[in-house]
Amino acid sequence: MTMSTTAPMRGASRGVAMRGGARRCASSAVRSGAAKRAGGVLARAGLREVDEASFDAEVLGSTTPVLVDFWASWCGPCKLIGKIVEKADVEYGDALKVVKIECDGNPALVEKYKVYGLPTLIMFKDGVCVEESKNEGAISYDKLKVWVTQHAGIAAPAK
Repeated sequence: MTMSTTAPMRGASRGVAMRGGARRCASSAVRSGAAKRAGGVLARAGLREVDEASFDAEVLGSTTPVLVDFWASWCGPCKLIGKIVEKADVEYGDALKVVKIECDGNPALVEKYKVYGLPTLIMFKDGVCVEESKNEGAISYDKLKVWVTQHAGIAAPAK
């Protein structure tokens, strides 16, 4: 029996795995845009992944505040806050747009917004990055609600 040499090498380097189309998203809702069950409630399908090509229209052109989650599939803390970001998307509804940007595939955005650590959350409002809104590292949902109120001016959803 011989081994195929045409099969892609998974895990050889994170750049190869990411650019080779083997990207893993934090959830199936991000991948497909389809609604899913979250805590017994049907989640809305608003959480989406944007890239350098769609960033201006999806983020800078948005009429509502936008929470941008810079993440990577190989980042453990990114996976931890993935569910928190999804929860915020559902609970804030149409008051807040939540998007994810995969860092390995979007180096120009990483450089432009000086994303040095992952995960990084940045709030955008009225087409610009909200000053002092960058949050690097994992964050609890309670702290995220305070952060959203502080940087987007949106009251936390009722429990």
